[in-house]
Amino acid sequence: MKKQMVIEFPEERMPEICSIKRKLQALEGVKIFMEPQQIRYPGFFLDMLQRKVMVEEKEVLLTAREFDILTVMARHPGRVYTYAQICRMIYGETDVGEETYNNIYCLIGSLRKKLVRRLQDSGYLHTVHGVGYRFEIN
Repeated sequence: MKKQMVIEFPEERMPEICSIKRKLQALEGVKIFMEPQQIRYPGFFLDMLQRKVMVEEKEVLLTAREFDILTVMARHPGRVYTYAQICRMIYGETDVGEETYNNIYCLIGSLRKKLVRRLQDSGYLHTVHGVGYRFEIN
C-alpha cells in the first residue's frame, strides 16, 4: 500500500504552490492537500483572502486575533480547543496564566457577541466547561 503525503502551505505562497502542484501532479500524480480559502455553512461565510466574515448576509467586523482564532476553529467544527491550544494559536505560548486566561475569555466573549444570529440563538462558539471552546453549526 502506497503512503500518501499531506503538506499544508501558507496562504501568501499559494500562487507559486499552485503552479508547482500542477507540475507535480502532471509528472507523478502526487496529491497535495491545500486548505480552502473560503468556509461556508448555513448562515455563515468566512473568506481567508479578504479576511471577511458574514453572518446571515451581514458583514461582521473582527479584530486580527478574533479572525485568526475563528478561522482555525471554523475549519474544524465540533473539535474542542483547549485554553492552551487557543493560547498557542494567539500568543505562541502554552502557559495559560490568569492574565492569559482572562484575555482568551474576553476574546471568545467578544466573538460570541459578534457572531450571534438571532436573539435566542447561542451562536457558533460553545463552552466545553473546564476544557475550552468549540465551533458548532446548529
